[in-house]
Amino acid sequence: MNDNFKTNKRISMLQQLLINDCEQTVMINGDDRSNPLLLFLHGGPGTPQIGYARKYQKKLEEHFTVVNWDQRGAGLSYSKDIPESSMTLDQLTADTIHLTERLCKQFGRQKVYIAGYSWGSVLALHVLQKRSDLYYAYIGISQVVNIQKEEAEAYRQLTAWSRERKHRLLQKTLDFIGAPPWDGQVQRSLFLLCIEMKGGGFTHNPIGALKAGGRMLFGEPYGVRGSFLAARGQMFSLKHLWEDLIFFDAGKSVSSIEIPCCFMSGKFDLTVPGTTSYEYYQKVEAPYKEWHWFENSAHSPHLEEPDRFAEVVSRFASFHL
Repeated sequence: MNDNFKTNKRISMLQQLLINDCEQTVMINGDDRSNPLLLFLHGGPGTPQIGYARKYQKKLEEHFTVVNWDQRGAGLSYSKDIPESSMTLDQLTADTIHLTERLCKQFGRQKVYIAGYSWGSVLALHVLQKRSDLYYAYIGISQVVNIQKEEAEAYRQLTAWSRERKHRLLQKTLDFIGAPPWDGQVQRSLFLLCIEMKGGGFTHNPIGALKAGGRMLFGEPYGVRGSFLAARGQMFSLKHLWEDLIFFDAGKSVSSIEIPCCFMSGKFDLTVPGTTSYEYYQKVEAPYKEWHWFENSAHSPHLEEPDRFAEVVSRFASFHL
């Protein structure tokens, strides 16, 4: 355990933990260690946020002890020695449960809150199907429901917008790609570029994505070496987890969640259009559920509107301890 900064209440640490025979990196921060624990599952697959998370979660740390975790094969948890056979959704589910149990023991808690962002929302739903008893409530950010349906909806919205605005470059690129489903990653990569052109990608304002990337590349604890590992880890994770993601269908496999849920999407999101997430929110059965639109965000409302995100999550959590 590397405890970089500690007072009687505040906690700030970076840990290397052995989770199911694989060394993985966990960052824990909060203003008061007696606050509830919030485990954050990052997106991707393989897109960690330890490198820039602290900048955006200051308000969140007033209410929670926030746990950011580089999942197996991602970021500072990437290693060329990780068995490829272990890179499965089932294994990451087991890792999440193991980490949660470790956190409960370390902090003397019975349960934690769990937040899943994009790919992390897929992982979270799998975890909750197995061990919902470990969690007070679930926060679904840019909730993935069915990637194939989401790509089709995003293509429809982009095509309609480009024709309405007579955006020739976007129109020609979309015509060249053709409507999904696609056989390879080339079309998908071009499509993601189109989404960024429209402001529906990682952040609605492209400056936001550049700032996050800059903090990751030039700040602690990543820096150049950590950013290089993150790039390697993202390719590694996508290669082995993509099928788990592309064939996931929450509507069919997760019709109910046994704990309270809070879902949120950015109004401009075209990576995972909020309309599909909202349809799932309406249908899924849960003891309590609520929905929030973030009017100034695309795919990353927790980064684009961090103060509002902290307010929504802390208010939601206060009812479900």
